[in-house]
Amino acid sequence: LEKGLSVVARAGGGKERPSISKEALLRSEVEAPFRFFRIFLWLALAASAGLGGLIATVRVAAGLAKGEIGLTFADFLNSEDVTGLAIDLAALSTMLFLYRRDAAARDKQIKRLQRETTLAQLKVEINLKKPRLVTLQQLQGFARTVIVAGTQEYVVESVRKAAEDKEMVKDRSICIIPLVLGDEQQVDHALLSELIPDPEVLLSPILIGQWRAWMADQMEEAGVDQGQNVYIGLRMDGRVRASGRGTPPWRKFVAELTPKEGIWSSDFMKGFDGRVN
Repeated sequence: LEKGLSVVARAGGGKERPSISKEALLRSEVEAPFRFFRIFLWLALAASAGLGGLIATVRVAAGLAKGEIGLTFADFLNSEDVTGLAIDLAALSTMLFLYRRDAAARDKQIKRLQRETTLAQLKVEINLKKPRLVTLQQLQGFARTVIVAGTQEYVVESVRKAAEDKEMVKDRSICIIPLVLGDEQQVDHALLSELIPDPEVLLSPILIGQWRAWMADQMEEAGVDQGQNVYIGLRMDGRVRASGRGTPPWRKFVAELTPKEGIWSSDFMKGFDGRVN
């Protein structure tokens, strides 16, 4: 795919994760600009505390061997070498805890950003005057995409529910991508078009294997069993704003999102798409 991204094919039930892209790493730095320096600081301080602890350990061992440090608890409290060793060990433990916390947060953030970056490169077909293939990244700033993924019955029912408020759905720039998971065939687009005939609202996923691979990774990360019916809603900037099991709450989306026309249509208001999941 573009920009060095790859959706890795599965064979024999095995699975590999895509490598981390430069774009995901750069976005990670933008979202948490001081995390790298904090991680470096924690490691440097941990190394310093570890070195100090090693020196203090040698001095305590020498003091015990020479009899300069007694074996009672009071002798340990009165020994400067033992006190220094305790301080170094406490500092080392604290620095390692802070490092592990920041490193875990960084890894979790990068995984999320990589999934969003990979998703942005997946393709859909928009059938306006003539069919056109676009990536989700090209829709950013114009559309709030909602992916409905599951069985054929679930996909049809989700689109049917959206059709009940199709004018308001379109007014909120919501685009629906129906995706059948598992071994079932995709729902005939003509059937779905009878429910929502507007090609600006109803899109068709292209290269279904890549879409299913991305959904499988997303569901695994979220702890959702394969085979569940799920939906994922994106903000205009491509970040995930809502997800869950079952039929998407279309009327809740309509109530939360700003229309694309009128006083709410400015670029400034496009940021009010809800919190990021």
